[in-house]
Amino acid sequence: MQSNRVDRRRLRHRACAGLAAGILAVVPVADAAPFGSRVGMGSPLPGPVSVSTPFDPPAQRWLRGHRGVDLVGTVLAPVRAPADGTVLFAGAVGGRPVLSIDHGGGLRTTYEPVRATVRAGDRVIAGGEVGRLLAGHPGCPASACLHWGARVTSGDPSGDDDDYVDP
Repeated sequence: MQSNRVDRRRLRHRACAGLAAGILAVVPVADAAPFGSRVGMGSPLPGPVSVSTPFDPPAQRWLRGHRGVDLVGTVLAPVRAPADGTVLFAGAVGGRPVLSIDHGGGLRTTYEPVRATVRAGDRVIAGGEVGRLLAGHPGCPASACLHWGARVTSGDPSGDDDDYVDP
């Protein structure tokens, strides 16, 4: 059973599952485009966006890595839902303001540091404002950076089979 789980994880690391027009699609990692652009997600920040820290997943899920991207922004810039979904969480984690959205089909995205303007359970639409970007992201070279993470969940409540993908 353990070997099967490892093989399944290796396979999922080679192919990311995503939503495209409500249909589950498998996209090879060889496609260098970020996951969100491959499944029709918009940017969570307005205007042209630059990445200050790219996605850098760990070789093993328990090791250090950067499980998202840091986007350069400005303090109090609107943070928008990149796709329709339901707010899973809006609150503090370790003293940092975090927002998490479930987009269906196992795709979840997270944002920090964000002062949320929505609450858990709220439905959001693509492009709709969900919060405001705050200053204080460690390592950010600008006045503010948005950490945007994405993961594909397996449905296992423990989260042991979740895969982080490049948003």
